[in-house]
Amino acid sequence: MPVVAALIPLLGILLRMLIVRIIVATGATFVTYAGYMVALNTFKGYVADAMISMPADIYNLLLIGGVGQGLGYLFGAFAFRLTMNLLNKFTFILPGS
Repeated sequence: MPVVAALIPLLGILLRMLIVRIIVATGATFVTYAGYMVALNTFKGYVADAMISMPADIYNLLLIGGVGQGLGYLFGAFAFRLTMNLLNKFTFILPGS
C-alpha cells in the first residue's frame, strides 16, 4: 500500500505534463495551420488576379488547355502536404504513436 501511495503523486505529475503537452501541441498546430492557410489563400488571390488581368482570348485558351484544373491540383497538393506535416507533428506528441 505505501508503494501505491507513493505512485499517486508521480502519476498526477505525469498526467499533468501529458495534458499540457497535448494542449500546447494542439494550439501550435492550429495556429500554424491557420497561418499557412492565410498564406495559401493570399497566394491564390495573387494567381487569380494575375490570370484575370490577362487578355480574354489568352485567358480562355489557358482555361481550355486545363491550366485552371492544374492550378486546382497544385493548390490541393499544397494543402494536403501542409495538413500531413501538421498531423505528423501533432501525433508525435501523443503517446503510443
